[in-house]
Amino acid sequence: MKLGLSIPNVIAKLLQKDGETELQMRIEIGNMKQELATISMMDEFARYARLERKINKMTDKLKTHVKTRTAQLAKIKWVVNIVFYIVQAVLMISLILKYYSEPVTVLPQKWMAPLERMVAFPTGVAGGVGITCWLLVCNKVVAVALQPFS
Repeated sequence: MKLGLSIPNVIAKLLQKDGETELQMRIEIGNMKQELATISMMDEFARYARLERKINKMTDKLKTHVKTRTAQLAKIKWVVNIVFYIVQAVLMISLILKYYSEPVTVLPQKWMAPLERMVAFPTGVAGGVGITCWLLVCNKVVAVALQPFS
């Protein structure tokens, strides 16, 4: 039996419900403004003022609703980013622990002459590229490649 309830589905349903509520409020405000345009302010001042107050109240309610939804989206984005960084850190630590003594690749020693030991860390293999250095370089390359999109 499949429930189909995942975190993205729940979030999408909540946001869709909020979007429908906002749309309904906007339609209602539009209808009230149309009605207000048909009322003569001089002849029916009390009715005109009542409707105008109602429009202002509904507009304030809509603004509050939009601010609340925006705050919820910011919190969700923050939580997703934190979870992503935690998963990334755990993955990197597990890779470093698993492949601690094995070089990712072995290059000629002359290519890395002054930095040979640092690049080979933690393997200690001459000319080897350790997993730590490899992960650092890969992270930097990905960050530079993704920079134009952010």
